[in-house]
Amino acid sequence: MWKCVKCGTINSDNSQECIVCSSLKKESIQAAGQNMLNNDSLSENVQQNEAQSQQFFTTPPAGSYASQPAYSYNGAVVPSPNKRKKKLIILICILSALILLSIIVGIVIFFIKGNSSDEILVLSKETISSDDSSEEEESASSDDEEPITEEETEEEEIIEEENNSSGTSGLDNPDVSLGEGGSELTILCWTEDDLSYMYDVVANASGMDKSMMNYVNVGTYGSEAHEKYYQYFASDDDVDLYFCDADWNMEFQNNDEYSAPLSAVGITEDMYENAYDFTVDMGKDKNGVLKGATWQVAAGGYAYRTDLAEDYLGITNPDDMQAAISDWDAFWATASTVYEKSNGRTAMADSLGGVWRAYSCGSRTSPWVQDGVLTMDNALDSTGDFISMAKKNYDAGYISTADQWTDDWLPQGMSAGAQANKTFGFFFPSWSLGAGSQLSQAEGEVGEDGSTYGMYNVVCGPTGWFWGGTWICVSPKTDNASEAGQFIYYMTVDQSSMQAYVDVKGDFVNNKVVMENTIFAGVNSNPLLGGQDQFAALSESASKIDMSVVTEYDADINYMFQNAVESYCAGDYSSADDCINGFLNDAAETLVDVTVP
Repeated sequence: MWKCVKCGTINSDNSQECIVCSSLKKESIQAAGQNMLNNDSLSENVQQNEAQSQQFFTTPPAGSYASQPAYSYNGAVVPSPNKRKKKLIILICILSALILLSIIVGIVIFFIKGNSSDEILVLSKETISSDDSSEEEESASSDDEEPITEEETEEEEIIEEENNSSGTSGLDNPDVSLGEGGSELTILCWTEDDLSYMYDVVANASGMDKSMMNYVNVGTYGSEAHEKYYQYFASDDDVDLYFCDADWNMEFQNNDEYSAPLSAVGITEDMYENAYDFTVDMGKDKNGVLKGATWQVAAGGYAYRTDLAEDYLGITNPDDMQAAISDWDAFWATASTVYEKSNGRTAMADSLGGVWRAYSCGSRTSPWVQDGVLTMDNALDSTGDFISMAKKNYDAGYISTADQWTDDWLPQGMSAGAQANKTFGFFFPSWSLGAGSQLSQAEGEVGEDGSTYGMYNVVCGPTGWFWGGTWICVSPKTDNASEAGQFIYYMTVDQSSMQAYVDVKGDFVNNKVVMENTIFAGVNSNPLLGGQDQFAALSESASKIDMSVVTEYDADINYMFQNAVESYCAGDYSSADDCINGFLNDAAETLVDVTVP
């Protein structure tokens, strides 16, 4: 037995090092024993050490150093190796927790410093910018000039672009040869019915002052209006824009003295990709230059009495009605049934003029004038079998004897009065189907108290066709080129403003997208048509119109030909040949710049 000098632990003789502290310093047990004997007794100490050892040691494997009991020395208990191990584990856990806490704190500090750095960077930039501005101001002050910074230049460019685009979106700059700066945008026309709605639409879309738009009324309409135009132009009074009827718009468009290219006010043909093709064709002069643009499509249809359709034909919806008159042969076959069921009182067509309007704009295949010449062959090619068709069905009672625009014409559509039920329906264009229109008059002119109020529907009929329409032209003498361009753009190109015009005026506008959207929305309900949306039927008609055969002489020629056919039907001409010759004679006297053999 020996005693460890360092910790006082009693070890066995064969121990090379202390089982507690691993010290090699030994003291003979006799010397140690002598010291211990000075206390109570060695045996008592050994027993106490063994008891304490049992508190700190588990039973270790046999033969190991740890299997030796722990002892107390001078009342001090020497801890066992297992307790030290536990303390070490606790210490490691505490250190790990501190390390993890340090990492978390570090991350938080990193983000806080990061945000602070960004703020400092922004403040630094602002400070630098402020310092730079101060330096520039001082420099400018010393040089008596204000330098322009890059940022100021960019802002000025943006403002300039906004000013240029405001109210003229999509427009090119006007031709410098046209005038600017006039006090009024003067518009020459024969009625303010459409213009009164346009003022608000254009003003709202462009920002133009509505009071700047000035309307000049020539006091008449039709062919007489265009004669008034010549007189007005000769007076040299102010005019920027003027409205042309379809019957004579080409007459002015073909004359550079009266009409400027629309490109001169920033309007180009590629803007009309959504327009109906025939309207663009009719806006060009003989050289293919776009001189006029229209906001409307005066597409025509057949407006029929729904009560008579049910009584005479058993038809109760527009689709079945359209099928019954899908072409001219079907139209006249149905006319025969109507005439028979009405005991000879009701004609299918309202007038010869109505039939000719639909036929001439939808069934002609050849121009009247070719290479400056109007011949009988041209006339026959252009009209096909119209003369014989008109005569046959007029004599059969399928066409009313009333003339258009006379006192007997529209009352035929009522169910009361001397002309009651004289016609099954009318060939009406879009402008004849709204409030206060020809259809309104045909229903009784007194609104809901009219004898046939709301008893009509409209269908495309035997052919797609149009009647009339108005083209806007620019005077070369305009002194408001920019405003003229804006007016045309917002009334004939811009979809938003054209939609606004449809919503407020109910007109069929010259934009397929706008009309498709209006039809799809299902918001248009015409009380004169019993709530039907006339646009759906007129859209079908408009899609079939082909005006490639139109010439600038058509208005006069169509009028003279209609008169000749009416005279033939009335018995004034004895044959179709006499009818044609009478027409050619009138044409030779009227068309001074056309050769008529």
